[in-house]
Amino acid sequence: MHLPIKYKLFFTLLLTSCLVSGGMFLFIQWNFDRGFLNYVNQQQLAEMEELMPRLAEEYARQGSWQVIQDNPRVWEKLLLSGRDNRGPAPKVPPPPGPALGPPPGKGARLALYDADRQIIIGPPDLPATNLKPVALEGQTIGYLSLVPPQELSEAGDLLFLEQQTQSFALVALSVAVLSLLISFPLTTQLLRPIKALTTGTRKLKAGQYQTRIQAAARDELGQLCNDFNSLAFTLEKNEQARKQWVADIAHELRTPLSVLQGDIEALQDGIREVGPKTLGALHDEARHLTRLVNDLYELSMSDIGALDYKMRRIDPLALFREAAAQNEARFAAKGLELRLDLPNQSCVMSADPDRLRQLFTNLLENSLRYTKAPGLLEVSATNSGQSLRIDFEDTPPGIDPSQYERLFERLYRGEQSRSRATGGAGLGLAICKNIVEAHRGEINAGPSKHGGLHIRLDLPLSTGEFA
Repeated sequence: MHLPIKYKLFFTLLLTSCLVSGGMFLFIQWNFDRGFLNYVNQQQLAEMEELMPRLAEEYARQGSWQVIQDNPRVWEKLLLSGRDNRGPAPKVPPPPGPALGPPPGKGARLALYDADRQIIIGPPDLPATNLKPVALEGQTIGYLSLVPPQELSEAGDLLFLEQQTQSFALVALSVAVLSLLISFPLTTQLLRPIKALTTGTRKLKAGQYQTRIQAAARDELGQLCNDFNSLAFTLEKNEQARKQWVADIAHELRTPLSVLQGDIEALQDGIREVGPKTLGALHDEARHLTRLVNDLYELSMSDIGALDYKMRRIDPLALFREAAAQNEARFAAKGLELRLDLPNQSCVMSADPDRLRQLFTNLLENSLRYTKAPGLLEVSATNSGQSLRIDFEDTPPGIDPSQYERLFERLYRGEQSRSRATGGAGLGLAICKNIVEAHRGEINAGPSKHGGLHIRLDLPLSTGEFA
């Protein structure tokens, strides 16, 4: 049978409370019984100590124990005198008659012995233990023996003990009932965050990523609610990015396709003639589409980790010099100066030379496309021994500081007015970020001292190979 956790927790709390209450009742009852019995024993021993002077006084009046031995009523009166605070027994023993009876319980366990430890009065089967000497003028005239009771026998003591037992049982029952009344609302309160988490999870499963849960406490459940909210925020953000990603891809593909379709329809209708200029325009749009598709493919492969990285020991500065030499003529043709400030000593790192070459080429291409002529791209490098820092700083135009963090997002352009003829699809820097992270490095953007964009690249230097 399926039992909800609410009732499982309720019955667990109730059972625990009942067990604790029952255990407390049994322990308190046992401890009280033992303590009360010890108290009774101590009281009787104290009465026994008070009885000894009266026995000595009686012995002094009578000159022997014969009166007590012949007349048990004298013994009984001596026992009762301690409780009733009566005066000493009369000198002349009362006439024989029916015994008044010893005090309940104690008389059956108290015996008087003479100096030779021969019993004078008391139960004949009472063991001669716990003997206390009775002295008169420094001489032992007899002994008293009191065997402590192993259980209560007097009616008053039993009645008191029964009343206390009933009180303890009533308290234990009250605690159990109180636990019953508290457990259910407490269980409901404890499970309220779990119920909210269950409902929120179902909403997330249904695609409602804007769902949030109010954390009412600062305990583990409250932390779980905060983690749920963080997860929901991440999913919501990723969903928005996915929608924007699909819209941007559709927009990027629609423009060259529309141009191609328009040119082809113009050729079909005879509005334009087939010639080198028309074919060249069609070829440029096809190349643009090919470049866009290739960038999308490389970015998707990098996202899922499917790019083949073949790590080996290389000199990254030597690779960058090669990439700069290959693009130097293009910079000069656009009216841009490529200024290098690189250290002469070589450095070694474990990297994929093809991917690192692609990284440097994309960064150079970014400045080449967006820097206005006449302009400058200054590249400097610093080797700290642990990492290699390469700074790319160009001249205007720059971008708004609020756009630095988004510059490495896919299909994002820092300058919205840039055209697709001069700019790319906004994938180059996103690919750069993936390549840098694959090499365990960091890439950041900021303002350039020359008024344009500053891209800082940090690559770890290591002699070990990647796993």
